[in-house]
Amino acid sequence: MLVALDLTARQAARVLAQALQTHAKLEIEPRPEYFESPLWGRLESRVQDLLIVHLVDAGREFPLAALIGAMCDVRTIMSGQFYMFTTVIVDTGEGTAPRRLCLAVPDAIQVANRRRHTRKNPIEPVPVRLTLPGVGEPFVGHLANIGRGGLGCRVLQRELDELLLIGNEVRLEFMLPWMSRVYSLPSEVCSKTLSHDKDHLLVGFEFCAPDAAAQATLELLRSVLDNETQRLTEIDGEPL
Repeated sequence: MLVALDLTARQAARVLAQALQTHAKLEIEPRPEYFESPLWGRLESRVQDLLIVHLVDAGREFPLAALIGAMCDVRTIMSGQFYMFTTVIVDTGEGTAPRRLCLAVPDAIQVANRRRHTRKNPIEPVPVRLTLPGVGEPFVGHLANIGRGGLGCRVLQRELDELLLIGNEVRLEFMLPWMSRVYSLPSEVCSKTLSHDKDHLLVGFEFCAPDAAAQATLELLRSVLDNETQRLTEIDGEPL
């Protein structure tokens, strides 16, 4: 299952810069459907508000001029993340080698996070302490779900919406209801969803293990989750 999230303007600019630096491969699907399969190209450069894409569809012959003014859905994968945006084809290069498309810089970019592990919901409130780099006082949220790869945490939107950005590192500290041990793990923000009451965010964190101590803590937590499930209620599906 994919959860699509709108990036902030700063995040979108960072993603676009990475795509330009790495000449990201793009899957381009004009709308309405012009072809049986999407076009493929590499992001070559940016000229003011245009993205120059060199097509790599070797052997496919089709007129490009008809695409000028067409909307298109664009998809790419970078660093394991799946990004999407919608834009318009402003111009084409029919006689160039390779042939090219000129796309308008998108107004918004989305990231889609694949849920990879089944998580479980706690049956009683579990506080989670969040420590952010460069922020003096930690924040407190509540555990929404937990699995071997990460956890979901419910936090106040007004406190943390601007501080918790996709890809940011956060240290999480929490205790499981039936254990006396405090687990302290570095984590990365991988998703954000506004709750139904509009006052809270449900934030998905992926555990990180940058050193031996964190790896040992993570393996211990995974062992506890694997073996001590009687206090947790299984839910169908996958995590945030």
